[in-house]
Amino acid sequence: MAKIEDTVDLYDDRGKKLLVDVPLTAISPLRDPAIRKICNLVTRSAAVDLAGLENKLKTGAIAGKQMIIRGKSMSLDIVGKASEIAKQMKEMLQVEEGDETKVEVISKGKRILVEVPAARILADYSAARTNTLAALTHAVINTFKVDMWHAPDVKGAVWGMYPQDPAMTGSVVATLVDVPIANEGPGYTLRNIPVNHIAATVRKRAIPGACLSMILEESACYEMGDAVGPFERGHLLDLAYEGLNANNILCDLIMANGEKGTLADVVYATVEKAKADGVIKPKQKMGSGYTVYGTDDLQMWNAYASAGMLAAV
Repeated sequence: MAKIEDTVDLYDDRGKKLLVDVPLTAISPLRDPAIRKICNLVTRSAAVDLAGLENKLKTGAIAGKQMIIRGKSMSLDIVGKASEIAKQMKEMLQVEEGDETKVEVISKGKRILVEVPAARILADYSAARTNTLAALTHAVINTFKVDMWHAPDVKGAVWGMYPQDPAMTGSVVATLVDVPIANEGPGYTLRNIPVNHIAATVRKRAIPGACLSMILEESACYEMGDAVGPFERGHLLDLAYEGLNANNILCDLIMANGEKGTLADVVYATVEKAKADGVIKPKQKMGSGYTVYGTDDLQMWNAYASAGMLAAV
């Protein structure tokens, strides 16, 4: 890791000071245990739609609602047996007693929340989805003693169009991260999470949502090699000021302009804050009287500008 000497004060989303003089390197996704835990949990989590699976089997729409197979309907009380299915899934997914495996029934049996153990993700994060799919398939077959003639129907309803469609269209298991084939390139996994997923995760709270988005975005930048060497400090400054409300700049800008301010007001306030902190300084005065400002620290100015942009949003 490059030598970075900056420190920041961290504030919560209400402007309360949490920590003072935090080394910038301490919030790196490579070092910060909370950020590492968040990224780890994102890749290990899966949501199972038991109610959807029950309906798919009942209607014969096992590969998607436009793909109904006549004579393939099965009436199984999957929601009613949710606890039994979950218990079997946990037994299959668990690697060691007391590991991170979690299989929790929610929404009155209509859903199951799964966290596969880290030991199952060897190289490809898709293991969270594939292992959950496989465990669910076996659990349903075992619970309802499905015979060999109808077992493929259960498998089709659980897995959807896979393997013909690597994106698993029609699957009843969803993950925050998409399948690798949907990523634009290497390292895009964490930054490709849909905004609706993030909004639901933070229960529609604005600042926590921005914080989680920045954590995932900057972690992805590390994975794609964009935060190496001289660029690392810039990424960490952006994460600190825009994502973690460093020095309370983000909340100050929002509180000062949130009630009656316009976008231009936020721009002016951001510039004034940067001037007061010595981040930007007068560079040249034009004949018209207009003053051009410059900076000796482009990465710090970018962090201020990023916080200002988020405040404006």
